[in-house]
Formats: sequence, structure tokens, C-alpha cells
Amino acid sequence: MIRWKRAVALLLLLLLLLPPCAALAEGEKDDAPPAQADALLVGAPEQEAENNSLRVNAAAEESLRRQIEDTYAAAKKRARRKSFKGYCGAYVANQLVVLGINTSYLSANGNNTFELYRDLEITSGGYRVTAYGARDYTLEEALRAIMGRNTAVRNILVGFQKGTSSAGKKYGHVLFIHGIRNGKVFYSDSCARIVDDVKYREGEPIVCSLESFLDQYAGYKLDGVVHFRQEKKLPQLPILEAAASTSEEKLVSEG
Repeated sequence: MIRWKRAVALLLLLLLLLPPCAALAEGEKDDAPPAQADALLVGAPEQEAENNSLRVNAAAEESLRRQIEDTYAAAKKRARRKSFKGYCGAYVANQLVVLGINTSYLSANGNNTFELYRDLEITSGGYRVTAYGARDYTLEEALRAIMGRNTAVRNILVGFQKGTSSAGKKYGHVLFIHGIRNGKVFYSDSCARIVDDVKYREGEPIVCSLESFLDQYAGYKLDGVVHFRQEKKLPQLPILEAAASTSEEKLVSEG
């Protein structure tokens, strides 16, 4: 009997000495919100801003791709051709008319196109011209000078004195970059290209890093780079309507 009473007394003593753990834990839940919830509340505006930025960038990139596709179709229509077959001068010249950079067609070979614009102050379409000749700039230096601190630039002509094919060594090459955005180059060419192991057909939008673009034309001899800037925002010419007129064209293939 005495042992039983001692056991009960010992049990009561232990219960009195134990802290009210459950009550403390419950109190912690009521007094302060969980740290994870705080992080979610603080991060929500930043995450939404980042999502909006991604959506805007994706829309801008898609717009550049569509512009290249529409310009190629309009250039073929204007030239009355089903394909340019490597005739780079004609392809670029028609693009410039279709986009409203020029109001009339300027015919030239790939190695002569830069000369047409080198000393111009403004194009017939009202675009200011800034030229970067090969004597003072490499291709990378010219493109980086155009980009500066901007994350997006448009309307860049790249002229090469010599290409790598037999025709290119004789007639040079020229291409038009529709835009450079966040380090990506958006352009097309007058002949098929393989960039980053992806094959692109004539006129198809090519999207690659600046480094891949430079590698693609590393074996070409630069003539110069031209940046066309529209200082005042004018109504954009509908691309297909701008392709209505046609002209006689001297076509020379870069091959």
C-alpha cells in the first residue's frame, strides 16, 4: 500500500515539473505568422514584375520573328521572285524598301552596299545613318558600339568585302539584322545557313547569340556596318502594301 502511494505521489510531482509544451507551441502559432508565409508575401510583387518582364520580352521576340517572315514574303513579291537564291544585294535592297528605310530601290553587290550608305546622313525613308567602317571597327566592335547600354536595337546592315564561297570572294556579301535584343541576334540570309547545328532556309528567321552570329561570319572580310535610326516615330508602313511597286534588279549571288 505504501509503495502504491509513493508511486502516485511521484507521478503527480513529475506532472507538476513538466513545462506546458503544447500550450507554448499553440501560442507560437497564434502570436506570429510562419516565416515562409512572410517570404511569400514579400516576394509576390517582385515575382509578378519578373513575370511581366518575361511576357513583354517574349512578345517583342515574336514580333521580330514575324517581321522577318513578313519582310521576306514582301521582298519576294516586290522582286517578282519565288526565291533570291543567294542574291544577297537584291534581298537586302528589297528589305530596306519594304521596311520603309528607303523609298526607292538601290541596287548593289554585297561588297558595294556599304559604300552606298557610308557617307549618307539620312536615307530617302528618313532614317539617320551611322556607319562603322572596317578600318576602325571589327564586326564585334561595331555591333557593340551600336548596342551601347541598350538591351534592344534595330535595323543594322552588315556588308562584307569578301565571303567564303567562290561567288562571295568575288562579289562579297551583305545581310540585314532586324534586331538585337538581350544578346540575341534576329536576322535572315539570302541562302541557307547552319547556325548552332540548326539549318535555316533562305529568308527564314535566324535567332542566335551574338557570339554564334560572329562565329558564323568569322571567315568573311568585313566592309562595314550601318545602323539606321528613325529619330521620330512615324506610322509603320504595312509591309505587304509597301511591296506593291517593283523595279529592275541586278542580281549577284553570294553563293
